[in-house]
Amino acid sequence: MHELYRAPDSALGNGSLIYKPSVLWKVLFFLLVPIELTSQYEAFAYNEYNQPIWWLIASLIIYTTYFVGFFGLAFAKKIGSARFWAFFLPVIIATDIYELGTVIITMNMAVLKNQMAVLMITPLALFLWFIIFRYRKVFRYIK
Repeated sequence: MHELYRAPDSALGNGSLIYKPSVLWKVLFFLLVPIELTSQYEAFAYNEYNQPIWWLIASLIIYTTYFVGFFGLAFAKKIGSARFWAFFLPVIIATDIYELGTVIITMNMAVLKNQMAVLMITPLALFLWFIIFRYRKVFRYIK
């Protein structure tokens, strides 16, 4: 037992990690962008939930910002700062909850149908919120 308290030698490298996005993020981005464009067009053209114009414009700005962050995650681009995306996450969460509440109240459905709508939309919303959360986490590893 020679030098019992000495730390072992190991080659750890320089520790610089680089974020490499998967192809699935890019595919998902290109699938969701046309859906969002169609949704925003319908919101302005038809306004079936009778939302005020200021809310439609605010929603357009919020969701455009969301897709800018999604683009940054899908293509490993630094846009803004990690702190901005940390502050933006509660904004998108609150916006989605408000939009869901507006749809449920406006459609005036039975309680069971409301519950089914919430159960169907919640996993999708959680995944979309995870995208911004993930972007904030990998932001420092993007070159």
